[in-house]
Amino acid sequence: MADPSTAFIPAFQNLIVPLFQTDPISLREAVRSRVITGKSDHWDRIGGTSLQQVTSRHQNTPYTPSVLSRRRLTLNDWAGSERLDKLDEVKMMIDPRNEMTQNLLMAWRRVVASTLVTAFNASAVSVSNVEATTSVSLPSSQVISNGGTGFTVAKLRQVNRILDNAGVPRDGQRHILVSAFAIEDLMADSQVTSADYSSMNALMNGGAGLINTGTFMGFQWHMISDAVPDDTAVLTGGTAAPILPKSGNIRTCYAWHKSAMGLSIGKEATVEVDRLPEHLNLWQVLVQGSLGATRILDAGVVTVDIDESV
Repeated sequence: MADPSTAFIPAFQNLIVPLFQTDPISLREAVRSRVITGKSDHWDRIGGTSLQQVTSRHQNTPYTPSVLSRRRLTLNDWAGSERLDKLDEVKMMIDPRNEMTQNLLMAWRRVVASTLVTAFNASAVSVSNVEATTSVSLPSSQVISNGGTGFTVAKLRQVNRILDNAGVPRDGQRHILVSAFAIEDLMADSQVTSADYSSMNALMNGGAGLINTGTFMGFQWHMISDAVPDDTAVLTGGTAAPILPKSGNIRTCYAWHKSAMGLSIGKEATVEVDRLPEHLNLWQVLVQGSLGATRILDAGVVTVDIDESV
């Protein structure tokens, strides 16, 4: 009897399943942002002032000016494309252009996230009224060391104390960006998972309540994974250059008030799908954009280092 396996055929599908990858879409709404025209942008600031006691009738009017200052950022341009040869189209049951577009847009959102994350802790450029520039580091008083521990409620209390003491308002605009390891740490703390402490009862949905519903300890929560841009590095021990920085076992997380960070968009990411006659009339999906970010108010940003090995 002849072997029937010679008549077997492979199955074909018209579906593309994308690899898991982080898509930090929520971060853009967590900072001040605006669209500009130019190669750089300035975020202007005004300092507080104090009143003087009036000690006599008809005395000179006290002059109590506020200090004006600004922070400067420089825009960086980004672009990416995917191509599909016309001769490939006749060999495929699928049209991957939509998936290519979604991949490129997620890559743009990761550029936005990485630009903001870099600006959290980078030296900001301060500009005086005579255009003199000064490099301003995030003060050490805004940095919480890892202390050989993971992400704890005690560190959250410390973050709140630092922001409260600086006069940062509790107006629902405080945000915090953490790793998956930090969420794991918090899920082991009864103050997060117990209904006696938290109205979210975060354990009910595996920590998603921290990210998707309400707030905890006054913060809106954002989690960013290491799946950039695919799962290979994560499955083999970790991404070499994750968006949320990590050195050895030490990860840096960030807490901030929306007013403390500025994002300037020179060109919003646009998608263009065109034929390229000079390349056998192939399809090209192109995404390009331009942006920059800066720390506007140092007192409104706190970095939190955690040890992800404990």
